[in-house]
Amino acid sequence: MSAIDAWNERVLAHHRQSEGVMESAGWSDDDFWQPYARFFRLDPRRRDDPVLDVLLSMLDKSDAALDVGGGAGRMALPMALNCEHVHVVEPSESMLAQLHESAADAGIANVSVTQAVWEDAEVEAADVALCAHVVYGVANIEPFIRKLEAHAKSLVVLLAFVESPMTRISPFWEPVHGAARIDMPALPELVNVLWQMGIYPDIQMLGPVSPDRFEDRDVALTQLRNRLYVRAGAPQDKRLQAAMDELLVDVDGGVIVKGIAPVRQGFLSWRPEQV
Repeated sequence: MSAIDAWNERVLAHHRQSEGVMESAGWSDDDFWQPYARFFRLDPRRRDDPVLDVLLSMLDKSDAALDVGGGAGRMALPMALNCEHVHVVEPSESMLAQLHESAADAGIANVSVTQAVWEDAEVEAADVALCAHVVYGVANIEPFIRKLEAHAKSLVVLLAFVESPMTRISPFWEPVHGAARIDMPALPELVNVLWQMGIYPDIQMLGPVSPDRFEDRDVALTQLRNRLYVRAGAPQDKRLQAAMDELLVDVDGGVIVKGIAPVRQGFLSWRPEQV
């Protein structure tokens, strides 16, 4: 099986598994990010972010940038402070609400928005096209990347973890739903996809980062219910809370999933004319 087919098949299998559980639970997923959007909002002027340092080193002051799946603006707003203009494509209303609020608080006015999934978005090309931590769930990866490339005049930049971010909660899937979780593909598989497409990106790996933590066990329960499509009081909820007793560990500043190691992420970048 080709790298592209393997990617698409794995993502579809992941989605089918999720949809089956959601259907059984009568779960609505109109805006998946609504419970988490506030966690994606960061100070646009932060100076202690090595990921941001690498990204900003790829920009010129005169550049226009495109941020596909820009979320609450944690990359877009710092970029806007360091280039001419940033256009964000983002489907989530709750994420965009956080972006607009953060931009207003920081006095940033050179950001525009298209609310749409990338596959449906109609936007102008930019000098730099960024897509950070988005592709994991893309079920038709080649046209997604080709469209990104077609909208980059000078540089395409992808940022991805070695394992998809949702992998950290995969240990809960089997005790709650009775089957092992099908995890989404991530950086290693993405490299193989690009190579099959005839794209040979520069790869810049960053140092390991500690896994995300929940603020406390109540927050963990709320987020895990949403991410596992579990309704409060359902039989799955009892199994979830039992699994939390087994799988969560209290640490300074919150709660983490037992056994989840620090993870690395990497930038993949290339100039379209080099393909």
